[in-house]
Amino acid sequence: MRWPAVGGPLRWCSEIVLGLYRSAVLVGLTGVIPAMGLLVGIGGSEVAYSWSAGSTASWFIRALAVLGETLMVIVWIAVAVWIAHLLISRALSQAARQRAEDWLGMEIQAEYRPVPPITRMATGYWWDGKEYHRSEREARRRARLNARFHDPQLQWDGLWAVVAAVTVLPVAALPLLGLASGLYMTLASGLLGYGIAVIAASLVGAPFAWRIFGPLAARFLGPAPRSLLGRRVEELEAIRADLTQTQAAELERIERGLHDGAQARLVAMGMSMGAAEQLVDTDPAAAKRILADARATSATALAELRSLVRGINPPVLAERGLVDAVRALALDAPVEVTVHSAVPSRPERPVESAVYFAVAELLANVAKHARASEVTVELDYAAQTLTASVTDDGVGGAAASEGSGLSGIERRMTAFGGCLEIESPTGGPTHITVAVPCALS
Repeated sequence: MRWPAVGGPLRWCSEIVLGLYRSAVLVGLTGVIPAMGLLVGIGGSEVAYSWSAGSTASWFIRALAVLGETLMVIVWIAVAVWIAHLLISRALSQAARQRAEDWLGMEIQAEYRPVPPITRMATGYWWDGKEYHRSEREARRRARLNARFHDPQLQWDGLWAVVAAVTVLPVAALPLLGLASGLYMTLASGLLGYGIAVIAASLVGAPFAWRIFGPLAARFLGPAPRSLLGRRVEELEAIRADLTQTQAAELERIERGLHDGAQARLVAMGMSMGAAEQLVDTDPAAAKRILADARATSATALAELRSLVRGINPPVLAERGLVDAVRALALDAPVEVTVHSAVPSRPERPVESAVYFAVAELLANVAKHARASEVTVELDYAAQTLTASVTDDGVGGAAASEGSGLSGIERRMTAFGGCLEIESPTGGPTHITVAVPCALS
């Protein structure tokens, strides 16, 4: 044990008082439900003892009666604890979370199931999400009961109550019990020395006994595991919806590009060749001019098709990999871009494509909004994670707001288990990093 260096004994005394206070608070928060079960158990045991003591039956019959009454006492205790859990465990858990935030700076969020809305059906019955009811009042009552009885977070709070009762409660109560027993021994004859020793040990342990609350609160006061799973399912559903929208937008872009670009030029080229076919005998010079225009149109259509295909899957990315594809982006960028790479080999193709298009969109954002003169792209691979960082000397202020391009990049990276980190103070510079876990080929 190390005594505080600053404040000396005065600070140590304040730590003792604070420790005793927090131990008392924890005993109150974690001992309410066990105390209710204990009171019910004492009352039931008194009833069982009085009944068996006044019985004139044989000892075997009395033993059976005591056994039956004991089982009934256990059932009463279980029912009492269960009712207490339903009534007050949420309030006690919320109070414990508040203590964790005030004492330890731990922000623990819990997600309780809300009461589902009820709906009036065309048949006149009320639907609470699970059953039909004749009256609105009954539907609301059952909706509240279902939300309470089937709430995973409330069941997780019950587990916290059990864990706290067998760990936090006895440990936090030790200095308080030691102080009370020490005071009692000092008042008893012949136990003064023992009492002083017990009091001293209790005061020394007071600043530390309540700290068992910290790791257990972090483990058992947070969201229920099924709530975490539910959030993950929601995230995956959002990612799936976003990918579906992205795919639909990409297909619409391809269709529009084919319809307005290459298709229109091919139709015009066909009409020009038909006109040249009619003029080839009567006006060969005009037919040659028309065929020359058709050839130019075919070259333009071919260029548009190549551009369209390049937007789907750039040939340099498929043939030479991510690093060379990013270098090709740097050459086409309207600002000066420097590329540094420490990626030893090619990553997985889906990840490679996702990172490439993320870098392409980041460079496009720099050209549109940043007013930068220099951009640096750094590609790295470490700890089985591929990272791509884009840094510019522009005006800064970039943020992944709802509906922005950065928000779309973040959602697409989440689909691969990756993330997007943004450092962009007003005035710049802006540093954006895309990180995706993957394996190299």
